[in-house]
Amino acid sequence: MSALTENGEHRGDRDGEGVPPGGGLTTGEVARRLGVAPTTVRTWDRRYGLGPDGHTGGRHRRWTAGDVARLERMCALTATGLPPAEAARLARGEEPPAVGPAGET
Repeated sequence: MSALTENGEHRGDRDGEGVPPGGGLTTGEVARRLGVAPTTVRTWDRRYGLGPDGHTGGRHRRWTAGDVARLERMCALTATGLPPAEAARLARGEEPPAVGPAGET
């Protein structure tokens, strides 16, 4: 894993394991790990609320290990054919809406 400079930037090569303790992965780094386009990661943030817990100055997304795990779950669920909105709800750990008799909610 690479070290972080005083201003939070990465230096050196990563060994591919884990996320920096300070939560410093960029959207591009996360997208490469997941095998999706950076625009997909940003869309999941805006559309489904799967964004990182924190942003740096200038509103740059910085993804923690927990954030990446949530996105990995999203990828796994959509790969099974689940619609993205449903996959996002499950990835966030939300319970399905209660359905009453005759399909009432």
